[in-house]
Amino acid sequence: MNRLDFILSQSEGQFAEFKRSVSKSIDRELVAFANSGGGNVIIGVSNDGHIVGIANINTQISRVESIARNCDPAVPIKITPYKKDGKSILVVEVASGGDKPFACSSGFYLRSGASAQKMTRDEIIEFLYSSGQVKWDEKICEDFLYPRDFDKEAFRYFLDMAGISSAGMTAENLLINIAVAKRQGKRLKFNNAGVLFFAKDPARFLKHAVVDCMLLSGMEKVDILDRKELKANIMENVKQAMIFLESHLPLRYEIKNLKRKEFLEIPKEALREAVLNAVIHRDYHFDGAWITVEIYGGDRVEISDPGGLPPGMALDDLGKKSVHRNQIIAELFHRMGEVEKAGSGINRIKKALSEANLPEPQFLINSFYTIQFKRPGENVGINVGVKFGVKFGVKFGVKGDRRERMVSILLGLYGGQPFNTPNLSEKFDIGTRTIEKDLSFLKSNNLIFFEGAAKTGKYTLTDKARKLIEEWKRG
Repeated sequence: MNRLDFILSQSEGQFAEFKRSVSKSIDRELVAFANSGGGNVIIGVSNDGHIVGIANINTQISRVESIARNCDPAVPIKITPYKKDGKSILVVEVASGGDKPFACSSGFYLRSGASAQKMTRDEIIEFLYSSGQVKWDEKICEDFLYPRDFDKEAFRYFLDMAGISSAGMTAENLLINIAVAKRQGKRLKFNNAGVLFFAKDPARFLKHAVVDCMLLSGMEKVDILDRKELKANIMENVKQAMIFLESHLPLRYEIKNLKRKEFLEIPKEALREAVLNAVIHRDYHFDGAWITVEIYGGDRVEISDPGGLPPGMALDDLGKKSVHRNQIIAELFHRMGEVEKAGSGINRIKKALSEANLPEPQFLINSFYTIQFKRPGENVGINVGVKFGVKFGVKFGVKGDRRERMVSILLGLYGGQPFNTPNLSEKFDIGTRTIEKDLSFLKSNNLIFFEGAAKTGKYTLTDKARKLIEEWKRG
């Protein structure tokens, strides 16, 4: 099958448009394909794929070329004439343009299915952002005045972290070299990335560049126990967000070789990667929301940034490829040694959680990008654990060490920890027969059930147990 037969074998769709003749409205199809993934306009064919042919081939080629040149910018095309069943056909090949967006006399168009759809004003703005034509971090912040608004200490901290020597270079030249400023006449002007890193008061210029940290008592955003709105430079915000997390998440201890080691409930490395991911990849064009760091009592930690995934990324791409929405911001953190240039942060998060025997993070993607960490149920906190233990003991008539084991098992399952008999025996340092009696008691009271094969399966909470835990936590 030759190229023409292959094209004609396809019906009209995302990459093919049939036209009986050349008309001025063909410019819409040309810009729609150029703004999208490219395609072919086949002239001399009816909508149902029937060949009707055209006359005056050279005249028609000149006309199509003229229409393409009059688009803004000119649409690059390749025209090939064919003969089919004794009739002349033109195939106009339009590549996905590298100089997007393209417009014709009646506006901007995108290919959608089998038609060219005119873009609205908001769609044009979103298209500019998503196609990378407007880079937020490169945009000059006209209100920032150097040196009045410049934070020398923040800049010195960055140079130390990045291992950059200032010997023989002025601060101005260093700022230009790291792409956060440029000279315009006698003034040194900062872009938005420079303001985020080195302004004395970044939130004065970029009101949405805030990290909102919250500790909540339950599983909903209702009762706030502690809150910090971080409005310093982006480097300091990362440090303070980590301090907030470390101050409100419990520690666990391991003693090996007579030495005690402390481990945060959720590994610091995983949390730090998530915070860095949020400040680096958020959509700063989206100025109606803040980055949030939220600790939900006994349930989860969520770190969210506005804007969803960067253009060109899909959920399945996480951990496999890297797309930087804010190239300068990413590069500066890379210089500081905070992140890998290859964008392997998601895999480092998963590895840290796996080594701590914790479940993988959940990714919730909509207009926000959220990384959710399940908190280990056994570490829900002294107050919640004691309250739950007392109520459990009263309701089911158990006490002492047995009660504590069962409470730990139930809260662990609630927090997403996979358990089976051998690892429970090791966890509590007791025999498997004792553990089996505990599990049998929980099963007989319809609190847990076993799913999967005998050797590879695991215990899971029943709906009854989950409702009890949530009821007692609220109470």
